[in-house]
Amino acid sequence: MKRPADELKMNASRIGERGYTRVILLPFIASGLIITLFFLPIRQYLIAALEWTQGLGVWGPIFLAGIYVLAAVLFLPGSVLTLGAGFLFGVPEGLLTVWIGANLGAFAAFLVGRTIAREWVAQKVKGNAKFAAIDDALGREGFKVVLLLRLSPVFPFDFLNYALGLTKVSFRNYALASLIGMLPGTLMYVYFGSAARSLTEVAAGKVEGGFAGQAFFWGGLAATIAVALFVTRLARRSLKAAETSTVAGPKTPQAVTTLLDQDVQVLPDDKHNRELVSNVHPHGWANPRPPERYNLVVIGAGTAGLVTAAGAAGLGARVALVERHLMGGDCLNYGCVPSKALIRSSRAYAEIRASKNYGIEVSDGIKIDFSSVMERLRRLRAGISHHDSAQRFKDLGVDVFLGHASFTGPNTIEVDGRSLHFKKAVIATGARAVHPGIKGLAEAGFLTNETVFSLTTRPSRLAVIGGGPIGCEMAQAFQRLGSQVILFHKNDHILDREDSDAAEIIQNRFIREGVMLILNSDLKEVELVNGDKVIHFEVGGKRDSVVVDEILVGAGRAPNVEYLNLEAAGVQYDTRKGVFVDDYLRTTNPAIFAAGDISMSHKFTHTADAAARIVIQNALFKGSKKLSALTVPWCTYTDPEIAHVGMYERDAEKQGIAVDTFVRPLAEVDRAMLDGEDEGFVKIHVKKGTDKILGATIVAAHAGEMISELTLAMVGKLGLGTISGVIHPYPTQAEAIKQAADAYNRTRLTPLVKTLFTKWLYWTR
Repeated sequence: MKRPADELKMNASRIGERGYTRVILLPFIASGLIITLFFLPIRQYLIAALEWTQGLGVWGPIFLAGIYVLAAVLFLPGSVLTLGAGFLFGVPEGLLTVWIGANLGAFAAFLVGRTIAREWVAQKVKGNAKFAAIDDALGREGFKVVLLLRLSPVFPFDFLNYALGLTKVSFRNYALASLIGMLPGTLMYVYFGSAARSLTEVAAGKVEGGFAGQAFFWGGLAATIAVALFVTRLARRSLKAAETSTVAGPKTPQAVTTLLDQDVQVLPDDKHNRELVSNVHPHGWANPRPPERYNLVVIGAGTAGLVTAAGAAGLGARVALVERHLMGGDCLNYGCVPSKALIRSSRAYAEIRASKNYGIEVSDGIKIDFSSVMERLRRLRAGISHHDSAQRFKDLGVDVFLGHASFTGPNTIEVDGRSLHFKKAVIATGARAVHPGIKGLAEAGFLTNETVFSLTTRPSRLAVIGGGPIGCEMAQAFQRLGSQVILFHKNDHILDREDSDAAEIIQNRFIREGVMLILNSDLKEVELVNGDKVIHFEVGGKRDSVVVDEILVGAGRAPNVEYLNLEAAGVQYDTRKGVFVDDYLRTTNPAIFAAGDISMSHKFTHTADAAARIVIQNALFKGSKKLSALTVPWCTYTDPEIAHVGMYERDAEKQGIAVDTFVRPLAEVDRAMLDGEDEGFVKIHVKKGTDKILGATIVAAHAGEMISELTLAMVGKLGLGTISGVIHPYPTQAEAIKQAADAYNRTRLTPLVKTLFTKWLYWTR
């Protein structure tokens, strides 16, 4: 099997062969054109074309503009056409005709030059510091250089069109400078043509410029000298900077250097984790050689970064994806995937333990093999990891760079000592667990979501700090798998951001399952005593302590903004809130976007996915998609689950919106009763007096699977009346949604309407 490095060498070789073929063909093409120009009476042909144009009426300018495009691509003399346009159409119409045709022709020739030989030239200049310096200078200051060149009468325009296509000048800068710089000369020649007495005079080149022509010549000569001095100065600066960079080396923070200089390893070092690493950070991966410019550079290969890179590459963009650690980000490695595997094992135990309620006796007792639970987790994670692998994204056409990314300017990023130039960039570096500043905690040691899934032995006593979604999910799972869990929360109720009725159900379930809840707690200190971790805390002014084996911190997230050198890119950020973006996900640098946990309040995998799709449209196609337009559902995967979308009652109250609320307890839903999963409800809020859904909360064993029906209704602007008319299979727990909708329908049967119906039915008996 070919190694990635070997394949990269073969690809580079094929690129080189294609480049040589193009460069060999280029002289033959040019020679053929020159020979054609020498032996054929081209000037007479152009005059004949001008004479024919005279009889075309309103189509004449369009035809002449098309001839000008062809002339620019084929090196034909454009001055004859410019003078002729002035003679045929006068100054205003002639100027517009030539200005459009000449620029379209220049753009076409530029793109032909870039397509044929730019790749080969780029490979060659990398080996020559002086040429590379000049090329870099043209890439940075392309607009100024092209503008000065367009004002110069010394450099042939036809030659420049092709030659500039071989440099790093961006097409945007080239086009804008050409549109401006070609205008004065075009105006002058069109004016001279309008003063000609006949096309014969134009053909003979006898049109005199007089004083205006002399002034234009000397002004253009000054521009020639200016461009020569300007490019020389830029090249010297670039060469000096390159030499300094070579001597000093890339400036990478020591903390990151330590991480990158070592082979990435995920503990425990078993076959499953080795398979994981071989996919998401393969040892020996050779970073590709970057082209002169990317359409999009994505920093961070979590969900937002992966979706952005794959989507953009699939649309034909040249994309680079940079990841310093493990591709797949939190979701694959430390979040959704491993946590749900662990939760499923804990649910299996809970179901077996409750089997007596279903008439099934487990006579031999229940044995939990924690090491097997964790081995299953690692095996499943490794099996999924190929979806996020470096090789897969390379096969999708993405240039994958493994290393630390640091901005070196508003349009450049440095990775592994190489500079990546971009038209647009996306920051998707995600977030990490917050380390609370509790005295002695760091010294005693603690777990986060990044380390808890590396456990191979079950902690007998586990403290969980934080009663939010992550803390509650892990607390219930470890309690069911045999740990004694003590859950600390700073407020008087766990999951206090959720619907209070929903949170109450989960809190009562935790108490029944044996989770020890310490609410309104203020953690003071952690001590390490004879290998045990002693947590000192205060509740209501009273001091107490508990002894545990491990501490899991699940209290908040911090954005990964360090070491990106965002200041160099002009991107504003906050170390607590992350990168600042507008509703279109643009940062304070309009060429740079941010998506996912680094910039968004909803820190979910599915919102990162949705944000990535917004970025693709807005960054590559100047779209106007807004983050605020998204309807975002979410789910906390306790048992039962809590799923929510839209507004809570408190949100509507704050906005002054009156609501009607319809609730259907699962204890009244047949399938929930039959499943023994009747603890929960469906709660739907609608705008008062209407069936417009504003928000909903579902508490059920599979609430995450059920909430999408209501999310779809909200996105599709379908009301509860429509849901009431939808047939739901019987018996299902999702029937609770329809039954809540039926409750809304019954409110439409007012006493007056019922009286009218009664009378009508009486009359029709």
